[in-house]
Amino acid sequence: MNKIAIITDSSCNLNSKLKSEFGVDYIVPMHFILDGKMYDASGDWELMSAKEYYDNMRNGKILKSSLIKQAEYEEAFKKFLDQGYDILSISCTSALSASVKESYKAKDALKDLYPNQKIQCVDSANCTFSLAMILKEAGKMRDAGKPMEEIIDWIDENKLYFNEVGTVDKLTYLRLAGRVSASAAFFGGMLGVKPIVVYDMEGHNVAVQKVKGRKKSLETVADYIKKYAITGIYNTIYIAHADCLEDAQTLAQMIQERFTQKLEFVFDYIESGVGSSVGPGTLILGFYGNKAIRMLNE
Repeated sequence: MNKIAIITDSSCNLNSKLKSEFGVDYIVPMHFILDGKMYDASGDWELMSAKEYYDNMRNGKILKSSLIKQAEYEEAFKKFLDQGYDILSISCTSALSASVKESYKAKDALKDLYPNQKIQCVDSANCTFSLAMILKEAGKMRDAGKPMEEIIDWIDENKLYFNEVGTVDKLTYLRLAGRVSASAAFFGGMLGVKPIVVYDMEGHNVAVQKVKGRKKSLETVADYIKKYAITGIYNTIYIAHADCLEDAQTLAQMIQERFTQKLEFVFDYIESGVGSSVGPGTLILGFYGNKAIRMLNE
């Protein structure tokens, strides 16, 4: 049985340290465009600091994301295929990004060139830290000697239990990304409306509640974690923030106050490939929980 290389995209929100801890072999970078120049997205922020990135947005700069192309996946896959690995590519939900489709194209282009090796691509139905949690479990199974088919079956059976809930500070960036209408963003901003956003069953972002004010939005997110998180096996809540660490820490305190058992919190910036769509002040929480949260918009 060949060794398995686990490959993903930068929307997983993993920096180099967590990438190694989670057993991910390679992260294919998404991209963002600023002032006509394309940058590779990265959880390590080598090309531009997170502070600089989000300050650009605060100062009115328009940043756009760009998907991963087939050729980039081919290059990443070949790097490991040439070393004798099988490839397990686990990508951001296709509901939010077309990058996973490019990974399938890369698989089709390479499979006949490597007939004795497997290339499998998986749509995770997740993004950012909930995708990272799936990657961590896949890495554990791979390291325990589980075959690729068993890992894929496990992902398919369990991916809807890895969830996210979040809120944005301003609707402006969701409007620019085409997620809300211009009128909704304008009047929502005037009224201080903060949407509470989760994934649906396919991995789309859906607003399931709208509240007024930042404090209320943080309290509501904490309430969702209390209601839907399944603790015991997974006691870690991952909080990705768009340059608002103090709010992230306040939210963590609110969540801990709602639980009797001690929880662990991991904080990091929302990486640059996702950040352009949500904007400064956004909070996205990854957790293991009841998949009923994905049905709230039905």
